[in-house]
Amino acid sequence: MGYRQFLLIAFLPISILANAQLYVLKNQRPDTSKYNCILYKELPALCDTFYKAMVQLDFENLKPFVPDVKFLKETFDTLDIDFRNDQVLYKQQMILRGLQRDHRKILKTILKLDINFKKLIRTELDYDYGKDEKGNHYCYVTQYYQRRKHNYSMSFIAIKLNNYWFVGDDLKFGVIK
Repeated sequence: MGYRQFLLIAFLPISILANAQLYVLKNQRPDTSKYNCILYKELPALCDTFYKAMVQLDFENLKPFVPDVKFLKETFDTLDIDFRNDQVLYKQQMILRGLQRDHRKILKTILKLDINFKKLIRTELDYDYGKDEKGNHYCYVTQYYQRRKHNYSMSFIAIKLNNYWFVGDDLKFGVIK
């Protein structure tokens, strides 16, 4: 028997046993970064797809519009901001929680007003661009809707990170009188 065959026969069972000994925790916390954020270079493309996701009225469809932890970490590294991984995770979770809270308020408003969100027709889109003292770009986006004689508006703040647009904060839906 050759030297190579002996090594193959000796190490093959060891590699199978080593691979089979993977330990998994019983109460393992699920990974929060299972979704990947969608990157938009242009704000109108973000607004169009955000509207289509919002029509579904499911919060899981809105998660890709928020930057994930990896993207936030890259952004902070690019801006030379020194954040630990847990601080970056905290920032990302705060953005998600704020969006989830605002989404629940919108659902309550829609139920209270007895509106079928899928039947609303978008009539106008308004952008109000801005820049803060640190040079960060943002935009107040307001989408106007109509259903018969009633007019509605949905607004949010879009933020620009590393030349990509994301849904930031302050998601609101209301009736225009």
